Amino acid sequence: MKQVFWQNEKEIEFNNDKGCLAYIYKITTEEHYFFRGAHAHATVSEITFILDGQNTYFLEDTFFNVSANDVLFYNKEVIHEEGNCLPSICIGLYGDIFSTLGKSFLLHLNEEDFAILAELAQNAYHLVKSNQVEMAESLILNLIIQQLNSLIYQNYSRLKLIIPSESTQKINLIKQYIDHHFQENIDITFLSTENNSSRSYIQHQFKNIFLRTPIDYLISRRVGEAQTILISKPDYPVTHIAFDMGFHSLSHFDHVFTKVSGISPTEYRNRYMN
Repeated sequence: MKQVFWQNEKEIEFNNDKGCLAYIYKITTEEHYFFRGAHAHATVSEITFILDGQNTYFLEDTFFNVSANDVLFYNKEVIHEEGNCLPSICIGLYGDIFSTLGKSFLLHLNEEDFAILAELAQNAYHLVKSNQVEMAESLILNLIIQQLNSLIYQNYSRLKLIIPSESTQKINLIKQYIDHHFQENIDITFLSTENNSSRSYIQHQFKNIFLRTPIDYLISRRVGEAQTILISKPDYPVTHIAFDMGFHSLSHFDHVFTKVSGISPTEYRNRYMN
């Protein structure tokens, strides 16, 4: 996996409706076993082109299937978890490019239409890799986005809006609490008491809906956000990231991160940035 560009939003001016390139990265078949934890981007929306394979991704509180020839869109501030990422190209954009369609959607295309988009995305990736960023950005905004808009219009019946599931209010409140306080010391017993429920009930219901325990989800949130910081702030010390994400020691962070991601924090950063 190689992320070859990350443009600081504070250093640029752009039209919010048209957007501006933040980054682009590519995941190959050999790299898809790396686990991407649950995370959100405060100012960046993402378009992902699935090149091969099939998997189940997680968004907000919904699991959905993705496969080759799919195009995924996540609006900014949407929590998503790819898990073991499929071979793909992801384009990160500042701005609200597709906000009128909703927070997130999936579009399945035929092989011919997808191949055209995928080739354009590959070209953009190689342009950025060779430091031709302005040309890549022009290709993305003036050709890929326009082509995608046209395909959305032509294939609207195949456009799948990803809508949060209707989980019980009590369990949803616990997930929301974790999402907003994952950097803090969270006690599941405290959450259970606050919601007038037993610890075992909360554990069972949460796992029934989200296919994992509250603690497992908390770990995914911490690791997922740590992964984003490792990539977006290459000079920020790993020790600081560990404590920022709620870990009490660097060794504990390193152990948990490696167990979830498959590689250490330092190796994860190096594989993305080099």
